[in-house]
Amino acid sequence: MTKSISLALGANKATLSGPRSKQHRIRQNAKAFAKTLREAGFGVRKWSKISNKHFAAVADKMKETVGDGRIAEVFSAARHLCETYGNSSISPTNDVFDVRRGSIANANSKAVAPEFVQGAIDKLTNEVKYQHGPRAAAQIRLQYELGLRREESAKVDLVSDWDREGRSIHIQYGTKGGRPRTLHNLSDQQQEALKKAMPFVSQSNRPGIHNLMPSQMGDKWQEKLSHAARLCGFTKKESGWTLHSNRHERFHRMYVKHTGFQPPNQHESVEVFQHAAQNTAGPEWPRLDAEARDDIEVTAGHSAGRRDVSDAYLGSSY
Repeated sequence: MTKSISLALGANKATLSGPRSKQHRIRQNAKAFAKTLREAGFGVRKWSKISNKHFAAVADKMKETVGDGRIAEVFSAARHLCETYGNSSISPTNDVFDVRRGSIANANSKAVAPEFVQGAIDKLTNEVKYQHGPRAAAQIRLQYELGLRREESAKVDLVSDWDREGRSIHIQYGTKGGRPRTLHNLSDQQQEALKKAMPFVSQSNRPGIHNLMPSQMGDKWQEKLSHAARLCGFTKKESGWTLHSNRHERFHRMYVKHTGFQPPNQHESVEVFQHAAQNTAGPEWPRLDAEARDDIEVTAGHSAGRRDVSDAYLGSSY
């Protein structure tokens, strides 16, 4: 181990204990620490050489983009790696790095209220003064039930990529970074949402690919979808929610269904969240939390272990 040529390699090679999911989470967060430290201008290459100075530099750098809860999570993993490599010089508390204990990263939930979504869908479905209302309603339903981004909901190919019998849908158009993903084990509600969208399938400008935008309209459809959102009050100014809030609520529901308790951003502090989770699931709550996050991160189109992604939707658990 002493021959590790970089912090990231050291994180990959370190001998860790516990469940694989926990080991994976520690390695991913330790590598996030290493990446941030490098961005801060430090070239240290061994965990045995990390000092409080390096932790302070990472804290300052991370504060530019994330909350203290996320920093504490990364620091926990970095300490673990330091100790694994025989380095016990790191402060056991985060106070010295001005990282406040108990704060929740992305503490304010952006998840839309389910009854508001249903009201918006009903309004647009029956909107006689806007010809695109029913089509927009079908796409909003897909965003809410499947957690699709607005562009994904417009460009999904139901003809080619929806396996009704297998209850799966392949999302490959309009994805962030061009990363396709497949959603499996679709619920009855999700299958129904896809079924309701079928009447709006049209041939796209690309031969052989169907989508849910009007023929020949292309990406100008996004303007029409924004207009539909304004008609039913689905805007930050009008209701406090945007179409992206559908995605937040989808992942909120996934978390509660898997864990049995509410995510951190439904509580006033990390301590209150952990106490509630402990009361519901006992010592199993960290495992349930990690499993739910892994699933949500993959469903969102990222890799399992991307806690910055699930933190954005749920808040940080530590």
